Amino acid sequence: DDTGLITLVTHLPEFKRLALIKRYYELFQRDVLADIRNDTSGDYQKALLACVRPPPAVWASTLKSAMKGLGTADSLLINFLCIAKDHMDEVREIFDKENSTPLYKWIEGECSGDYKRVLVALSLRSSADRVDMAPIYWAQRCADALYDVTTLKTLLTSLPAVVLRRAGDIYKAVYGDSLAEGIKKKCEEGRGFSFFTDYWKITMQRLLELPVGVRAIGLNDAMKGWGTDEFTLTALICTVPENMHKDVQEEYERRFGRKLVEHVESETSFNYKKLLVAATHTKVQSRCVALNAAMKGMGTDEKQLIRVIVCATMKERELIRQAYQEMFDKDLIEHVESETSGDFKGMLVALLESCEPEDAPDYEGDADVIIDSFAGSDADFETITRKLAAKTPSQLEELAAAYEAKAGESLKEKLAQESASFGESIFGNSDFKSLVQLLMQPPAERLASSVRYCIEGWGTDDTGLITCLVHLSERQRKELVETYTALFDRDIYEDIEGDTSGDYKQALLACVRPPPETYCKALRGAMKGLGTADNLLINWMCIAKDRIDEVREAFSVMFEGEDLASWIDGDCSGDYKDTLLRIASRECLKFPGVENGVTAQAPPTQEEAVKRFNRTFNDLCTQKRNKPDELLIIPERQQQELGCAFMYWASRSSVSPNLDMAGMWDMTNALSMPPADDGPDLRATFREWDFSGTGEVDWNDFVKEMTTRVNDEGHYNADPLPEK
Repeated sequence: DDTGLITLVTHLPEFKRLALIKRYYELFQRDVLADIRNDTSGDYQKALLACVRPPPAVWASTLKSAMKGLGTADSLLINFLCIAKDHMDEVREIFDKENSTPLYKWIEGECSGDYKRVLVALSLRSSADRVDMAPIYWAQRCADALYDVTTLKTLLTSLPAVVLRRAGDIYKAVYGDSLAEGIKKKCEEGRGFSFFTDYWKITMQRLLELPVGVRAIGLNDAMKGWGTDEFTLTALICTVPENMHKDVQEEYERRFGRKLVEHVESETSFNYKKLLVAATHTKVQSRCVALNAAMKGMGTDEKQLIRVIVCATMKERELIRQAYQEMFDKDLIEHVESETSGDFKGMLVALLESCEPEDAPDYEGDADVIIDSFAGSDADFETITRKLAAKTPSQLEELAAAYEAKAGESLKEKLAQESASFGESIFGNSDFKSLVQLLMQPPAERLASSVRYCIEGWGTDDTGLITCLVHLSERQRKELVETYTALFDRDIYEDIEGDTSGDYKQALLACVRPPPETYCKALRGAMKGLGTADNLLINWMCIAKDRIDEVREAFSVMFEGEDLASWIDGDCSGDYKDTLLRIASRECLKFPGVENGVTAQAPPTQEEAVKRFNRTFNDLCTQKRNKPDELLIIPERQQQELGCAFMYWASRSSVSPNLDMAGMWDMTNALSMPPADDGPDLRATFREWDFSGTGEVDWNDFVKEMTTRVNDEGHYNADPLPEK
């Protein structure tokens, strides 16, 4: 069916071509390329194969065709060497594999003179994106941009911030000034850019900032001077990616000489202040503050203790205990013991003490122990507590299944029945019962149930609601919205709007909405009404730059078909308008991790991911070996290059864009640095890498572990990793 075949194989991006070849073989144990060859012929066959093979393979074949036989098709040879220039490493590797003679040798045999030397240089070119490959090229590109407005706008709006920073570093090394200083000088020369608006100059300067810097500037702009721009403050703080919180705090203090938390506290009040302060802290810090507030003064907020401790992962509980001691000079367990009692206290303490999951739990045996503990007139909750507290959510599900198979009843329902106390019969509640009921739910249901409890009934538990909603990753936000509806047949946005008001309501909603929707509201707010808040518009366009495709789509949906570019076109003018329109129409590469500010797209193949990681890791080890007494901090560009491996396996994990345990095992084996086994040592290694304590290895965790490794003598003095 030629029409069907053509329809299916045309317009496949490279990663889908590779996936098609692989999946076709898995399903049918056949080679799709061989099947196409057998069923077609002539130019049609060649065209179909070119639609399925990876482009570098097609270019390698074309280059050979241009040189084989009598004479050389020079125009064809020139065109395809130029087309393949930025992928020459792959083309060369494929050409050498398919032919007995290397590509450059073929060219030497077919060409002569300067023509030959240029083509040989092209064929030997390193296409890896490394700044030490051709610093003069990068520097000259940036220098040219200072004399060409169009080039400048193209560079600043099309390239990710990390690439601009990399180019700027080289520019400074070659010319002595930073690119930002070069633009500033051009603006002050009385010619060139000087006749353009200040807002265009500000836009150019802002586009050279990394995302952390843009957020720090935006936060300060929202609070400096008279009055506070509450909506901007809300939108910025409530959309900071989880892996960027600490960086934003440090950058703010470095730039403005003031702690961000203290500035936010001085500019806000009441529940709105409480929410923004909690969101400004790191997740662990915010949990420590919440626990301390629940226990200090008269009375104890038992429900808050339950929410914070039960909804945390085992590693997070360990980190919370450490941070609590540092922040309040108190041992958290001792503080909890002094404020609670009975089985409730025992369960909280057991959870805080259980920092590592059991290795290979005996679910059948544990189920028998729990059944025995329920026997008699009084349940042995101390034994039950220890069995439950030592398990992860997935292990609790296994235990519940084993219990139900043996006892013929639900463990969750049995715990609810047995934990009903005398206090419950009088006062209508049991903290211990609430705790175990929440503990027996999957993590997404724990969070949704906690949020619903804070909203339902008379009054709103604002402290609990804030604790539940700050520091949610984008995946957790999506899960919360869906789980809340599934459990309670209600819309979480409507419930928040119905129970809260003002800036506090907007902040809660911004903690739950996808960030691109919040960016849309901020952008429209900067342009609507009389006049345009240009500084605000610039900041938000730069923050949204790498996700502008999502923002465009959300803008149209939220504002009934209105177009972001049309708003900009009507509110701005000149080169300032043109620059913002270029950002607004920018094409964005979509890959897991972009929502966390990651700019390293996962390579299409495992081989490329390993090669780029190994090459960069070896370079870093060489740097460390040359200066063994200095702590090596991995530069941003090399973080991104190492991260190619992380993103390759993270994009395939169950917790994408982060890495799960299975993904870590596959990655470390491929990178020749695996744990000793896929059991206890893998779990121990995963735990070591999980610096954030979320139960997933995120980008920051990966970078921190790589920093530890390149500074470890056992790594930098070891044999280099293979680069081929």
